[in-house]
Amino acid sequence: MDSPPAPRLFLIDGYALIYRAFFALISRPLKTSRGENTSAAWGVVNFLQRLVETHKPDYLGWVHDSGLSFRHERYPAYKATREKLTDELQADFDRGMERISEILDAYNVPVLALDGYEADDVIGTLASEAADRHVNVVIVSGDKDFQQLVRPGVWLLNPGRGGPAGVDEHWVGMDNASERLGVPPEHVIDYLALVGDSSDNVPGVRGIGDKTARELVATYGSLDNILAHASELTKKRPREALLAESDNARLSRELVTIRDDLPIRLDLDALAAAEPDHTRLKELFVHWSSIRWPGNMPRLPRRRRRPCAPGTSRWTRSPRCSP
Repeated sequence: MDSPPAPRLFLIDGYALIYRAFFALISRPLKTSRGENTSAAWGVVNFLQRLVETHKPDYLGWVHDSGLSFRHERYPAYKATREKLTDELQADFDRGMERISEILDAYNVPVLALDGYEADDVIGTLASEAADRHVNVVIVSGDKDFQQLVRPGVWLLNPGRGGPAGVDEHWVGMDNASERLGVPPEHVIDYLALVGDSSDNVPGVRGIGDKTARELVATYGSLDNILAHASELTKKRPREALLAESDNARLSRELVTIRDDLPIRLDLDALAAAEPDHTRLKELFVHWSSIRWPGNMPRLPRRRRRPCAPGTSRWTRSPRCSP
């Protein structure tokens, strides 16, 4: 699948990419001569280089989670099963985040977050507004939850990875949106409400697997309609599971639904792709001896920025706006 035409806004699921880069080299991390773990920073640099060189985004935002979300309040066990880092690895990760902040600042990539919300919901809100304004949106993430956001004007880009076991990047649009989960975007939420998500500890309905969930969605459509017809199912296991765990199904639907109504608005001028600070980048790369300075640094056109728009003060972001 070809990439969408300009103008294009690339919204990056930042923590997902950082975690993947950090854990990809967990057994043999990249380290400087001083022993600093730079695996995550190295991964971010390589990703940004490929993104800028290959896709030349018109607008760009790096989106992070900020604090505990409403999902944690609604379901305290949300994400509770994720493995904790050791103290040493946590220190490495925290230090890596400091380095990544320096990298993003030098690349002039804005970092977006809204306190109390996950990156998914910030991305969902911005993507919805951008598409309504006829700006093509590319959500950069391998997270299956984002399948629900695919619509005309919104694409997903799984960035893939390099190395000996490399995986090519993969585009998802309306033409192939059903391939991964077996359901169309408008029913991804219903499907995920049934199967749950072990990575986020979303319970789903015990006894309902991928195949059965796809069959139920194909037959009945929405979760509400599936539950309304649960007693009519001829197969005993899914019938009893749905009747016994309808509350879990509704809870799971709430947890997996990406919001698109946060109290934020899209400021395209603040997200316009900007010229990196090449001098600062070279200083950083030379300082971190495990990251090779790329001599063929891709360059983006310079763009003037206007002051931050009113109402954006609740954002955390790189210092991109004029005071």
